[in-house]
Amino acid sequence: MKHITRSAKHILLLLLFATGAGMLRTSAQTVVINSGAPGPALYAVGPIYVSSTMFYRYSRFAYLYTSDELAAAGIQPGAVITALGWRKSSGSSAAGPAVFDLFMKNSTTAAYSTATELWDNLSAGTTEVYHNTAQAIPTTAAPNFINFTLSTPFTYTGGSLEILAQWDISAAAAPIATGSFEWENTTVADRIYGMGGTSLPSSLSSVLNNVNIDNMRPVIQITLNGSTGIQPASAAPLLTLYPNPADQFIELRNYGGAALERIEVMDLLGKVVYAQGRMAGTDLRIDVSAFGPGAYFLRAFTANGPTVKRFTVR
Repeated sequence: MKHITRSAKHILLLLLFATGAGMLRTSAQTVVINSGAPGPALYAVGPIYVSSTMFYRYSRFAYLYTSDELAAAGIQPGAVITALGWRKSSGSSAAGPAVFDLFMKNSTTAAYSTATELWDNLSAGTTEVYHNTAQAIPTTAAPNFINFTLSTPFTYTGGSLEILAQWDISAAAAPIATGSFEWENTTVADRIYGMGGTSLPSSLSSVLNNVNIDNMRPVIQITLNGSTGIQPASAAPLLTLYPNPADQFIELRNYGGAALERIEVMDLLGKVVYAQGRMAGTDLRIDVSAFGPGAYFLRAFTANGPTVKRFTVR
């Protein structure tokens, strides 16, 4: 995650992020977002399109989650998302191999209000958080979720959250699955784009994906780690970051004893603009002169857990 503190001697890092409400906890937590009224389970809403005919071997989906929805689920700015899961109603499965990708971005988008949208526009600015070239889908069905552990944990920095899914099972022999994937969903306005096809679709619809998908978004489970609740004081890293605001560089001081295992700096959209692996020393200087003016978040990982803080470059 990210840090910015001003006095190493005075601050035991309790992570207050964005609005000041998000704090750290070392244990994982799962939340379910199922805003709106439940609808009939449907293959066409994704995140993976497999109908009873199994004709389409490709699909792409985009889902929008507003700040109000995220807050209602307990997801605060600074939350680190480590896994995403969806729930289908039947025990159908696919042995694969398939290519499955997930992308995420923080955004200011309030609604998916147009009838169609280009995949290139939707995916612009996203971070690839999951990539599997030999994906199989298990028989797991409701009430359990099929979870995908992210290869790159994603930090929610506030505003809306967009999650994109891409599926390609063209390499698998027919039949590609044991049956259709009927995904549980709810009715919520203007928060889905989707399309299945005989190749990866370049344009997605908010209304039709062979059948009606208007305002139908699949139920999602989000796993958070080290982003909500309070980290025990005995375990919390002691770090400081200064100056803030910064012009040319920031200095990170580690007083907690635990080695810094990884450092990442992200912009407000969650894009990593700087990363460094395990460091031998306790202090680190980062050149921020090329970052551009604006707010950033420094996320540091130690054996005692992650820490996040916000800083500004002038």
